[in-house]
Amino acid sequence: MSRKEIEQEYEGLVKRSEQLLSSMQKKKQEQEETERLKHIQEEMERERKRREEEEQLRKQEEEDRRMKAEIEQKRKQEEEERKKREEEERVTQAELEIQLALEREEETQRQTIMEQERRDRELAMRIAQSEAELIQDEAQMDPSLRRGVQAQANKVTAGVKKYDLSKWKYAELRDAINTSCDIELLAACREEFHRRLKVYHAWKSKNKKQNTDTEMRAPKSVTDYAQQNPAPPVPARQQETAMNRQQRYFRIPFIRPADQYKDPQNKKKGWWYAHFDGPWIARQMELHPDKQPILLVAGKDDMEMCELSLEETGLTRKRGAEILPRQFEEIWERCGGIQYLRNAIESKQARPTYATAMLQNLLK
Repeated sequence: MSRKEIEQEYEGLVKRSEQLLSSMQKKKQEQEETERLKHIQEEMERERKRREEEEQLRKQEEEDRRMKAEIEQKRKQEEEERKKREEEERVTQAELEIQLALEREEETQRQTIMEQERRDRELAMRIAQSEAELIQDEAQMDPSLRRGVQAQANKVTAGVKKYDLSKWKYAELRDAINTSCDIELLAACREEFHRRLKVYHAWKSKNKKQNTDTEMRAPKSVTDYAQQNPAPPVPARQQETAMNRQQRYFRIPFIRPADQYKDPQNKKKGWWYAHFDGPWIARQMELHPDKQPILLVAGKDDMEMCELSLEETGLTRKRGAEILPRQFEEIWERCGGIQYLRNAIESKQARPTYATAMLQNLLK
């Protein structure tokens, strides 16, 4: 090759290398720009997800505040209705007392008139000096008295309540609960069952030697309220029908007596959770520090659960006691409540019962 050809070849190689270098630099810039755009897009996507999560959390908080406000408003309405009902009962009682006073006054006047008539009759009999007429008059008077007594007995008989389950055996109550479709009968059976629970626990409390940890079925504040505030005269079965089996949830502080003596500063204070199905408790939890959670379900653990009705506990009138269903269910699931319900159902598969049906509904 001549020198000129060598120089031409060299210049060609230089130009190609420069073009190749320029192309590589351009590709590198494009790649860097692509990576930068990808990074920007990822940042924008993360920011969008973060905003969506914040918005969802904000909506959830607003929903919780709204539901809590509704619960508080409902509690206030129930409190106002209770006060109004108590005022009406006081007015009714006052009117009844006035009516009874009037009836007593009328009865006194009637007795005075009857006494005067009796004396007049005796005077007439003495004047007539006829013993036969006296006997005949008394004989005519006795049937009249008997008819009056019979009429009064008929009135008393007509006032007997629809369901009297006090003499039913446990097996009869159980069969009625398992097979009956009568809402009023089912409510009456549930009421009778809890009445017997109250009688049993009252007898056990009266005859026990000392208070023990296992005998606390509800916080002391709940049982004290039930003792100091007797339940209103509305029967639980009417209450259950009126409430239409509402599901309500509550949480209050709870410390067992044994822990209170060992820990006077209440460092072992726990929480007592309750789920009421209508007027009666359906599920119950106890959470204490350094202890396993205690889970109880109606139909399986009735002897260890609160036997009082919702109205008797006074929980609806405690400020901040009622909680959202979600708050109860989260704690229930976290403590193994779902598996506990499944085990309870499996232990009752031999005979379908009212309790099993209730547990199955809770699992849905």
